Amino acid sequence: MNASDLPPLRIETCIPERREPGTMVFNVRPGGGAELIGADGWFIGVDPEGNFPLNLKFDDPAQDSCALANGNIMFSLTGAGLILEVTRSGEAVRQWHIAGKWHDKTPPAGSIEIDVPLTHHRINMFPNGNLLLMTAEVREIADWPMRDDDPAAPRGTARVVGDIILEVSPEGDILNRWVMLDMLDPHRLSYGGCSAYWHQRGIPDSNDWCHANAVFHDASDDTIMVSFRTQDCIVKFSRETGHIKWILGDPGNWRAPWSDKLLTPMGDLAWQYHQHDCSVTPTGTILCFDNGNNRATPFDTKMPDSESYSRIVEFAVDDSAMEVRQVWSYGDGAGEKLYGCYQGGAYRLPQTGNTFMNYGGVCTIDGVPTSDNRKGFCRARLMEVTPDKEVVFDMWIDGSKEDPPLSLSSFRSEFLPE
Repeated sequence: MNASDLPPLRIETCIPERREPGTMVFNVRPGGGAELIGADGWFIGVDPEGNFPLNLKFDDPAQDSCALANGNIMFSLTGAGLILEVTRSGEAVRQWHIAGKWHDKTPPAGSIEIDVPLTHHRINMFPNGNLLLMTAEVREIADWPMRDDDPAAPRGTARVVGDIILEVSPEGDILNRWVMLDMLDPHRLSYGGCSAYWHQRGIPDSNDWCHANAVFHDASDDTIMVSFRTQDCIVKFSRETGHIKWILGDPGNWRAPWSDKLLTPMGDLAWQYHQHDCSVTPTGTILCFDNGNNRATPFDTKMPDSESYSRIVEFAVDDSAMEVRQVWSYGDGAGEKLYGCYQGGAYRLPQTGNTFMNYGGVCTIDGVPTSDNRKGFCRARLMEVTPDKEVVFDMWIDGSKEDPPLSLSSFRSEFLPE
């Protein structure tokens, strides 16, 4: 890794006195179909004045970051099978490698092995220093629908990919495994569940049943929350027992006993769809980036791409009453709408109460919004807004004017306090 020129970006708004003190760290990597080709990746930090005190470049696309209690940063190079801890200046402290990515190569000197085939998406850490990671397995499931857009489609035995949540010691030992194909309904189908996501990542003829993309530990009650993109839901379960506490999302197509765990909506609430980056805010509410793909479950009519929009949404959950209320959102109001069909992040900042957000994959074909991130040209927009929705930071990552044009995306952002 090395210091580098910045990727193509432009800051359109920056009001330092209204912004959160500290640094927002985010990745930049190839977007759209270019993601699978492999190219340079960056980790970048932007401060309240719009300066970039952290700027690291890698030969592999960067993925996610996590601010550590000791002030350092942990981040992943998923394609390379590496997780690193660095100081804020970029000096390496520790490194882990994923066994399945290094079985035919010599791992980096001093690297700690984690014996799983892969890790993906979000990386996180428990308060005790154990790593909170995600891997995946594939199973053959009988009586599975062959299509997610046709109720008359034939059913048969299908290869289904399910996520596994891991607790891993700093020494690389796997301490806990929570297996989603054993915890959730393996036959529940949402739009996107038959997609080729895992085909393109080395698991042929497979179905993207749940697609976990975020994992968060809630220390207040020692639970774990997971965002499942192709189940259109956020699930909270006990770290100790693995029992599901609740399911937050559209109730369509859930059956018993999982339907008993659905939160009941109260008041004016709109469900999230294909969401990313779930977290608990300093006030105990649930925040996520609602990508908004389809805004329906099978086999209801999908929202057209031309009308689609993404938003940041905040829910208040009453665990005892099993109820949920929507208490704040941004992106669904007049003049706010923008569609980021994949990736994305939402972070509630502790001092100002501002919200930092990544529209991580804003994809278009010939300038028209699309949900096809493989064929679309990709840009990203990073914003900070106040509780009353004043925009105090607005930055585009945009390679459209490069020669040739450079499709770029950003998975999510992480906050580093001063």
